[in-house]
Amino acid sequence: MKAKEKKKLVCLCNGVEQSLIEKAIKEGAKSLDEIFDLTSAGVGACGGSCRPQIKKLLEIHKNEIKKNPEED
Repeated sequence: MKAKEKKKLVCLCNGVEQSLIEKAIKEGAKSLDEIFDLTSAGVGACGGSCRPQIKKLLEIHKNEIKKNPEED
């Protein structure tokens, strides 16, 4: 029997999981502001205490960003 995968919350205020942030990056989010707009992570009532973690995810996954063919 396979164990359930535990979902990792990055933004507790808005309930945003790490997988959603990674998806946004892989689909083209190139800045923190774009991630904030696409996921609502980093803009909660706490004032963005998760922003350093989001920035780290952006650095880790930035090489996985899908390239827009129109940018060539």
